[in-house]
Amino acid sequence: MEKRTTVITVAGCVVLVALLALTAKACESAMGGPVRTTEDLRAYVRATTDAGNTVYLALSPAPRGEPYPVQEGSSSCVDDFGFDDGDVTRDEPAYSWQLDFASPADYRAAMKALAARWRKDGREVEKTDTGITTVLDDGIRVTFHRNLYTDEPELRATGECMRYRDTYGDSYDYRLDKNGDGTVDEDERREY
Repeated sequence: MEKRTTVITVAGCVVLVALLALTAKACESAMGGPVRTTEDLRAYVRATTDAGNTVYLALSPAPRGEPYPVQEGSSSCVDDFGFDDGDVTRDEPAYSWQLDFASPADYRAAMKALAARWRKDGREVEKTDTGITTVLDDGIRVTFHRNLYTDEPELRATGECMRYRDTYGDSYDYRLDKNGDGTVDEDERREY
């Protein structure tokens, strides 16, 4: 009888610890995920723009010009519940590339070839009203479409919302990194 009581007590303790761990994880998730460093954000910004540049350079037929990402705003990466405080903030890397194709037929052919390549790579390709999109392994969403406002071809790479410590004097400030290269150039600093 004593052995059975010990087993039940141990099992109860294990269940309690597991419930506490799940509750802590759920709270972290509700708050927006773990708090990372500014360097983690910098690396993720680079990964986001690298993903877009890689797709841009692989488009066939190729758009005219060299890839040049431009930072886009995101209103979805906000603290709705008031959990961020002090030096904790959040950002969602989002960059777009304007695409200049020789003709509308080249744009359509590039979209068809890109969708085929993504499927061949085992990616799920989602059709949108104006193009196609997929999510890469690191949560970066790449979209090839016509811009809703300009109707011009565009490539867009958007990372996930990241919470991080943003302390004064950090070597990196996402808001100033207009081209997503992971550095804040003197020209970008002057624009601010």
